[in-house]
Amino acid sequence: MPEKEQVLIIKTSAIGDVVRTTAVLNAFPDAVITWLTNENCFPLFEADNGGNINIQNINAVPGSVLTGNYNLVLSLEEDKCCAELAGTIRTKKFTGVYWDGSLNYTEDAAPWFDMSLISKYGKEYANRLKMANQKTYQEFLFGMIGKPFTGQPYKIFQPPAERNINRIGIESAAGNRWPNKRWAGYKNLADMLAASGFEIMFFERKDHLRQYMAEIASCGIIVSGDTLAMHLALGFRLPVVSIFNCTSPAEIYDYNLLRKIVNPRLNDFFYATTSNPDLISLIPADQVFQEVIKSWQHWYRYAPQTKDTASS
Repeated sequence: MPEKEQVLIIKTSAIGDVVRTTAVLNAFPDAVITWLTNENCFPLFEADNGGNINIQNINAVPGSVLTGNYNLVLSLEEDKCCAELAGTIRTKKFTGVYWDGSLNYTEDAAPWFDMSLISKYGKEYANRLKMANQKTYQEFLFGMIGKPFTGQPYKIFQPPAERNINRIGIESAAGNRWPNKRWAGYKNLADMLAASGFEIMFFERKDHLRQYMAEIASCGIIVSGDTLAMHLALGFRLPVVSIFNCTSPAEIYDYNLLRKIVNPRLNDFFYATTSNPDLISLIPADQVFQEVIKSWQHWYRYAPQTKDTASS
């Protein structure tokens, strides 16, 4: 019996980026995959993957991982330590980021990393490429390994939560790096939805990631920016309405679940890291409300109801 293909993936952050990277696991159904990541990402993965997926802490990598022989190393982290580590692994094929005195990347990964902070062309040109780009992250990711992306889903832990289709989950927060992801209209939106009969859940920080995941999985629709909540919802096959104030909507594959609301001044503040109150207030709450209602009606109009159906 032939030995299974051995694949090493290095992707550690941010958590939402790790979620969307899990789509690549579908490309190696018969391989043994070792994934090096941060410990806070461990809850994203199923506890039992049939022994084919081995999740390891990037900060405490076992010697057996370092001395293994791989068919492929997929190095995706724009980080010196990760890139140096990736370069020490024995492999038949290496794709992604490596260290040669500075962060560099292989030619087959260039379409993605040319648009990144480590672009060999500099930040200004990288941002121009990113603004013009119309491909999804998954298309780039699968392109690195020479395989087609055909809508393969995220492969993450599925919380045993019962979905309440009349519950709208709202994630109003975002990481400090991108303050303009925090749309100003969430409170007004919540009031409008509550007045229409929906139950509103504002997500809050939890002690454990799986608690947060379970809350998201319990909702009928998620409303958020381009955040972890959006990616988790897509991973749970939940409809999502997401607001894009400063990051690329084209990069996000919608899985036929996601409605994108794009700020009309997106290009003026593309990947801006300084908060702009006018920008985050530009999209009216009524516009988002209408998209949520359309999404709910599309997915749940004919669903059996356990309580009075919400309506617009």
